Amino acid sequence: MTDSPTDAGSRFVVDLGSVRLPALTEKEVETRIRGVVLEALATTDFAARARLSPDIFGQFPGRTLGLWLDPDRQIPWPALPGPEDHTIIMDAFMTHPFQVLRNLGVTKGDPPPSGGDVMAAMLDVDEIDPFVRERVALVRETYLQIEPELTKPSADQRRVVAYVERLIGGQSLSEQVRRLRSPAPVTETARTKPPAPPDIIQEILDWIARMLEHGAATIYAADHPFYRTLRSGTTVARERDTVDGIKDADALGATGGGFAGTVIPGVGTAAGAAAGGAGASLGYGIAALVDWLF
Repeated sequence: MTDSPTDAGSRFVVDLGSVRLPALTEKEVETRIRGVVLEALATTDFAARARLSPDIFGQFPGRTLGLWLDPDRQIPWPALPGPEDHTIIMDAFMTHPFQVLRNLGVTKGDPPPSGGDVMAAMLDVDEIDPFVRERVALVRETYLQIEPELTKPSADQRRVVAYVERLIGGQSLSEQVRRLRSPAPVTETARTKPPAPPDIIQEILDWIARMLEHGAATIYAADHPFYRTLRSGTTVARERDTVDGIKDADALGATGGGFAGTVIPGVGTAAGAAAGGAGASLGYGIAALVDWLF
């Protein structure tokens, strides 16, 4: 049976009443229904796709095996920024870099725009999914809260960033994640203080590791269209520098943002890290694009 109200999306229901099929047959029927739906979506101008989160397949609740198209209930998305937001924002910029650059009006020799400026420019790019723009606006709001702490960092914040830079500098993504998961102990010596209480440091390191892992297959992958664009007319070494530069800008920006988030009421480490990482890597990406263009 079908039920397709004019103010809702398509809904298909099969109810056999008291008839109970064998469990294996139920699973086979369910798989076939999903296959038919996916085939229909693949051949249809699916306008409802804008309502689905871009990271949908990474967040299925337990009641769903692999497809969520519920007109009455969308997949819950965190109210505060997290690693998923950082990835989709960077991916949106890297997929539409020229539109963002046009809105910024930045050319060679201009002062680099702030992360907040880049996010503001992204909000006016129609090609970016409306859901993603909603998350950009949310992350930008957090970024503006922590920006004073990032532009004039405290001595403690500088020590934390320096510690993370020493920990992961010059390493591959997998090695960075390994070191972030199992960092060397932070101890006080006669000349230095620990950069922050161990629990705060570990929370920041855990968040950065999650961020790097979440973006490994997309925004840190060398075959992303953004890197393929920069690859034209340049060297592989320079392209690799851009991949590593964005990755490291993310990590260090997230470190500063995460630390700022711990000292600003109502922000929190995760939201601060998402905003700080996005702001730093968006700035780096725009600079790399301008350098390639001019």
